[in-house]
Amino acid sequence: MKSLQILCPLRLLLCLGFAMTGLQASQVIANWDVVPFQEVKKAMSIGVVAFHETGVKVDFFVNGEKVAESKIPTPNPRTRVVEYQFTLDPAGYADGPLLLMAVAHPQAEGHEARVLDEITLYANAGGGISIEHVLWVDGENGSDDTGDGSEASPYASLQKAVSEVDDGGTVYLKAGKEYKLRSLKKNKEKRWTTISAAPGLSADDVHILTYGRDKNSTGRYGRSFVRWKNVSMYCDRSKAGYGNIFYFEKGMMTWLDGSVIYDANGRFAGTQPFNGKGAKVYLTDSLQRDLANAGGGFQRNVKIKDICSDIFRAHSNLVAINVSIDTIDRGETAAHPDFFQLHSPNKVEENLILYNVQAVNMGAQGIFGGGGEVKDAAFVNILLEKRPKDSHLKSQLTGTWTHVLLWNMTIDSQTFMFRQVAGLTEIDVRNCIFQNVTSEDAGHAGITVQNSHFSSGKLKLGEKATRGDPGFVSRDQSDYRLTQASPAYQSGQPLPGVPADMDGYSYHPVHPNRGAFADKNPGRGR
Repeated sequence: MKSLQILCPLRLLLCLGFAMTGLQASQVIANWDVVPFQEVKKAMSIGVVAFHETGVKVDFFVNGEKVAESKIPTPNPRTRVVEYQFTLDPAGYADGPLLLMAVAHPQAEGHEARVLDEITLYANAGGGISIEHVLWVDGENGSDDTGDGSEASPYASLQKAVSEVDDGGTVYLKAGKEYKLRSLKKNKEKRWTTISAAPGLSADDVHILTYGRDKNSTGRYGRSFVRWKNVSMYCDRSKAGYGNIFYFEKGMMTWLDGSVIYDANGRFAGTQPFNGKGAKVYLTDSLQRDLANAGGGFQRNVKIKDICSDIFRAHSNLVAINVSIDTIDRGETAAHPDFFQLHSPNKVEENLILYNVQAVNMGAQGIFGGGGEVKDAAFVNILLEKRPKDSHLKSQLTGTWTHVLLWNMTIDSQTFMFRQVAGLTEIDVRNCIFQNVTSEDAGHAGITVQNSHFSSGKLKLGEKATRGDPGFVSRDQSDYRLTQASPAYQSGQPLPGVPADMDGYSYHPVHPNRGAFADKNPGRGR
């Protein structure tokens, strides 16, 4: 690594501080905020999360016909996300598959729209696709031989029930004996089959072993389109070392909804949540805990707790919305923890969104570069709290990063380092609060910094920079909202498509705060 240069404030202000004199042509960053292949029986809000320096307009299409456009992101009550959206009413369509498409347009000429991948949902307002098929399982009192899958006469194994249930049906698991996951029968699935804790039970009541203690248990269960709802899934391997909760076959789709995944032996046992290439994993309202790394290509309203190493690894179309992380700690292991890591040698990872994500008690580097390229990425409303504060861990951008938005970030007690700047272009930094920023080469013109605050260091960086104590409400309690005495209070600039902070509180429409948090002001709404 090259040694850092101590640079005069004027030179950095001219070179790293760069007022935006002219935007380079760039593409909108946009992804669906919806799990595909669901049945839609009543009106449903369908959302897209999208960002661009000039603002965004999203056109929505159903079966090739434009049905709506959205120019302003608003709160979606279904997902609890502020996003571009429209209401899909299945009553207006024949029961059956609906092909949804969206195009996210920039709000200024000279830039490129993004056509999102088509997704399929199933209209079923009339019940013509299927009558909901429900089977029951009781590991203690059921029988695969004499049971018929009814609540009164349940099966004993989830394998038996899954083999009998219709595509798109539901298998309810009663509390009691621990369940063992084994291979599940494949049926050319097209819709989600739900395996769920029985009504009235929570994920704490139903536990499913995927690996360990039972030689026949396997997270390599083979079946696609399984929605694991309100259950806890875990491994209990006898020896620490590389392992996983699930091993997916190529092309598999899995959805964890309101569920928990964990290693019974804790974060230092070496367990990855998911393995296997070419699979798609959706997590909604779920918890990952006590694992070596976290995972999942789509995460919404997810909690992550007690992780040994990495949280996010760059891959194309990564979506993480409303995610909270508590405690990253490598302990005595040789792990190299990162909040976000780029390691994709000879690959371009494109169209990534981390939106409303906070990490506290983070014994890890923040954003860390490496081999490969990130192109079109948005880090919006992000909190990174490093503890212990006296460690030397830092965010380090290396490798190739093209068109990256760093908006409304609060980074406490960690230096943000533009380490190898030759590969950094179109890096747009706005309304951030940094502990400190350093650069290997302040003459690099690919980084634009505006309306940001710097807690320490000798330099003021960027247009309308402020410095000094940021005036957080309480670092000790991880409350990084701003007091009114803070120089970062109401000194930011309105950002297109970001009307609210990570908790849903509205930013001031003219004078928003810098950093990841608005005021807790009920008068302005949540």
